[in-house]
Amino acid sequence: MSRAPPSDRAMAEFSIKDRVTVDLVLTQLRKRDFAVLSTVGDGGEPHSAGVNYGVSEPGRDLAIYVMTRRHLQKARNVAANPAVSLVVPLMRRLLWFLPPPTIQLHGRAEILDWTDKGGTDVFRRFWMGRRILEAYRASHRRGETRICFLRITPDPLVSTYMVGYHIWEVRRRMESGAGRVVIPPGPPT
Repeated sequence: MSRAPPSDRAMAEFSIKDRVTVDLVLTQLRKRDFAVLSTVGDGGEPHSAGVNYGVSEPGRDLAIYVMTRRHLQKARNVAANPAVSLVVPLMRRLLWFLPPPTIQLHGRAEILDWTDKGGTDVFRRFWMGRRILEAYRASHRRGETRICFLRITPDPLVSTYMVGYHIWEVRRRMESGAGRVVIPPGPPT
């Protein structure tokens, strides 16, 4: 008795389960430091900004840190409404002219002091983070008092597009490149 070939949907689900894993998503998030952060103001108006970010170390609760100043729109919006979304483009070295794979997540943000140990530890771990810390320290010495971290706690469901795929695999059925992972509760590895 022969079996019918799997449907396109079944193949896409099988492929997603095999390719887009929590480990892959967390590895890609930690390899990058640029994202687009979207917030909503108290009047319901959306706002997006390119930001540098850092991710908590493996073995700690997953958190994404952004350094900013309290008077800027993104921080004012977080103070009024902590719901945020973040899109991380995974830029390619080759084929840079094609749209990049992306990781999209939603979560809740909170405003922390700029001396927060979690945020400063994360920013000390990457080159751009160290430059940002240095720049804000210099601003603080000149009298800037509005410096802060945003700590984003992601929702468990994280969406991806083309993560783990080559462009030629999704050229016929672009939706086949969509994936999702669920970050388990507790500190991820």
